[in-house]
Amino acid sequence: MIRKSILTVSDLHRNAALYGLLSDAISIHHPDVTVMLGDFLDFSGAAVPQKTTQECALLIAGLDVAEIVFVRGNHEDADWWNFQDAWKKTGRKLTKLHGEAEMFGPATVIGFPCLMGDEAAFVWDRPPLPGNPGSWLSHLLEKHGACIRSLWLMHEPPSGTPLSQANSPVSGNRIWRTAIERFMPILTVSGHDHQTPIRYRTWHHRIGSTTCVNVGQTECGPPRYCLVESEFASNVPSLPVNMTVTAYPKNETVVVYPPLK
Repeated sequence: MIRKSILTVSDLHRNAALYGLLSDAISIHHPDVTVMLGDFLDFSGAAVPQKTTQECALLIAGLDVAEIVFVRGNHEDADWWNFQDAWKKTGRKLTKLHGEAEMFGPATVIGFPCLMGDEAAFVWDRPPLPGNPGSWLSHLLEKHGACIRSLWLMHEPPSGTPLSQANSPVSGNRIWRTAIERFMPILTVSGHDHQTPIRYRTWHHRIGSTTCVNVGQTECGPPRYCLVESEFASNVPSLPVNMTVTAYPKNETVVVYPPLK
C-alpha cells in the first residue's frame, strides 16, 4: 500500500501565533503535502501580533514538508503580488490551484476558485474559468479520470450544511453544493466561516456519499486544521482504497472512504 497524508489549514490571517503553531503541527504529523486553504495573508484586525506578507512567505516556505499547495481565499488579493515575489526568492516551487488538479504520487487534489474577493493577482496567467464549474470539472474528469473525485479543496464551504452560516457574508456556496451533488467527490475541505462549525459543535457533514469538512478557525488558541490520510493500491493516480480525516485540536477521526454501510 502507498500512504499519503495531506494537512489542510485555512484562515490564519497573518496571526503570528497561529503561524507558529502550524509549524509545530507539521513537526508532529510530517505530512506529505500541506494545503494553505485561503485567507492566510489578510490582516484579521485582531489585537494580536501579526506577520508581514513577506514573513508569511518565508515561514510557509520554511515548513518541513515536501509539497505546499495554495488555494485562494476571498482575501488573497493585491497582497499576493508581494507574497509571490518573496516566495520566488526562497527557491521553492509555487503550486497554486485555480480550478486545476494536481497529483502527488497516487493522491489527486482539485483546488477550487474563490467566488468572493479580487482574484486578479492570484489568477494572473491562468485562463478565465467558465461560470459553471460543471464544465471545467467535466474536463478534468475526462482528462484524469475518476481520481479527481478524491479530494476537493474549496475556501468557501458548500451551502445547506451546519458548516456555514446561512444568509450572511460567510454563507455557503450554492454552486459548490450543486457540483458536489453532481460529481460526488469523496471529501471536500473548506474554511472561510470561522465560527459556525464551533457554534454547532460539528466539523463534518454528509451530502450524499460526500463528506464535507470545515474545521473553522479562531483568533487565539491552537490552530484548527485537518489531516487527510489515504492508502492507495499503487503509485498511479487513482481513488484511494481507504481515506480518513482527523480534525485537530479535537483529535476526532472520521472514515470517509469506503463509505460506511
